[in-house]
Amino acid sequence: MKRRATPVVALALLLGAAGEAPGDAIVAYCGGGVTGGGSGTRIEADGAVLRLRRPLAGAPLEETRAGQPAPYARITALLDAAGFERMPRGTPANMTCSITRQQGGRSHQVMWPAGQPPAPLRPALREIEAAGR
Repeated sequence: MKRRATPVVALALLLGAAGEAPGDAIVAYCGGGVTGGGSGTRIEADGAVLRLRRPLAGAPLEETRAGQPAPYARITALLDAAGFERMPRGTPANMTCSITRQQGGRSHQVMWPAGQPPAPLRPALREIEAAGR
């Protein structure tokens, strides 16, 4: 099932803004470059997995629900073990990847140039990527 996210929801997902998010979630996303498009995975607290895709900059964010639930608690534990909340936000690059965690009405994002994730985040990133396949 495909659905399109509204621009406000998409912006909140990509920029890690707190606010009217429906609940706790973890989002891994990469985008930018020539087309400005990107893709990623959103894992909700109940384990629901959404594949995210934006074909071009300015295009609506497409969400496709994946069939298998993800180990949300395990990914959260990996982020906690990495010291995620204490990590600096980082700066965007031509192609930028990020992990954003929305938890308890708060949000934190860590970003890096594509292909160069911070070493402490690699275990959590592997779990997120596996859930999105």
